[in-house]
Amino acid sequence: MSTKKSGLIGLAAALILILAGCGTVAEPEEQAPATVQAVAGSPIPQLRLTGQAVHRLGIATQPVRLAHVTVAGQARLRTVIPYSAVIYDNDGSTWTYVSITARTFRRQRITVLVIQGSIAVLSQGPAAGTPVVTVGAPELLGTEYNISGEE
Repeated sequence: MSTKKSGLIGLAAALILILAGCGTVAEPEEQAPATVQAVAGSPIPQLRLTGQAVHRLGIATQPVRLAHVTVAGQARLRTVIPYSAVIYDNDGSTWTYVSITARTFRRQRITVLVIQGSIAVLSQGPAAGTPVVTVGAPELLGTEYNISGEE
């Protein structure tokens, strides 16, 4: 067999081993799916997720909106969010995760006036138009508190 032909066979065998995961080529370092970043002047950090983490968790948002709602017999324009965006802390306080930028989220305290079906009527919270997390908020809370869910 020619030297050129045996060299090509050796190269092909090395490539097969590498592609099969048996080679000695170093794997690229994996990026953490989420990072918790301190926010100056606040005890509440912000969370930055990779695109893959957002996709895997199915993160979805909807904007805070104003709606005519009747509470205690009074109909008026009020701030509402989907009830799925409400997170309860261990002491019963209510929060929601707002989307600061693409893939960056921060927990914000809210005051729920009343729950009406699938909406939470707020007396305090983010401004109308602010995107709030409606799918994946419990996973964000777990990430913030470093709870993996596998324990």
